[in-house]
Amino acid sequence: MAHEIDLSTGKAAMAFVGSRKEIWHGLGQELTDDADLDVWRVEAGMDWEALSSPVAYMTNNPGRHYYTGKRVLFRADNDYPLGIVSERYNIVQPKEVLEFFRDLTESAGFKMDTAGVLFGGKKLWALAKVGESVKIGGVDEIKPYLLVGTSLDGSMSTVAHFTSTRVVCNNTLRMAIGGKGQNAKIRTPHSQFFNVDSVKSKLGLASDVWENFVNECESLTKIKLSRDEAITIAAKHLNIPNDEDLLPKELVLTSKPLNNIIELFSGKGIGSDLKTADGTGWGLVNAFTQWADYDVINLRTDKSRAIDRAQFGDRATLKTDVANAILEL
Repeated sequence: MAHEIDLSTGKAAMAFVGSRKEIWHGLGQELTDDADLDVWRVEAGMDWEALSSPVAYMTNNPGRHYYTGKRVLFRADNDYPLGIVSERYNIVQPKEVLEFFRDLTESAGFKMDTAGVLFGGKKLWALAKVGESVKIGGVDEIKPYLLVGTSLDGSMSTVAHFTSTRVVCNNTLRMAIGGKGQNAKIRTPHSQFFNVDSVKSKLGLASDVWENFVNECESLTKIKLSRDEAITIAAKHLNIPNDEDLLPKELVLTSKPLNNIIELFSGKGIGSDLKTADGTGWGLVNAFTQWADYDVINLRTDKSRAIDRAQFGDRATLKTDVANAILEL
């Protein structure tokens, strides 16, 4: 399947600002960046609530039985089941995801970028542009965003994190890198109440997080890496063992992902020829981000799941781990 955008309401549950060509599935409603959040809620397919009910089951014995301590979450508009969770699970409604940005868009200069629903309603997200883009090293443009996402199936916490997009290739990288990177991501387990004011307070000032991130990216451009050094770093973060003490040029041939990343680092990656990326730590980070965001996707892969992993899951963490490891050099 090419996408997992929810279609249960008769139209794709996604809204976006910009060109339809930039959306990986080409679906959704195109909006202006000054559209009201009430419009976003309808056009992004987030105009519904999640409800919960006791979990019941039938056996050969007469009557209905209940699974104590568990609840099933379902959509109020179409009764679609979303997931089985504990009784302590705090639901974050689709409307709440968007309302997080209400004051930010009305008074802090934020601009909504995308919002939508994946997997029938099991995951929701909203993304807003934070401020103006910056050119790393004067040539490599990156844009700042704030991403809020949650699940209604118990698969992930509610997260709010600053992220960035590299314009030349549209790769994404969380701003949770460097010494002050801990301020760039806040995670709220569903066992806790999602306190919007507290989360915003912990995130701090967007300008401070962005300035720190830009400085760290500039630092990455100044760290020179040979091909062999890049192989060693990449192999470590891909958990590729080298029990036979192979040379880097031999080790790279033992793993297709490792080989793909090093090829991207060595000139095949989009933007790898820029002075900021050619043979630098920034170049290796972007080789990882391109691999994580795009090159792991093939015609037999559900792109929604790949993007989900690249934004919220293991590959999002991998990208920031690589950046932090290189900064330690």
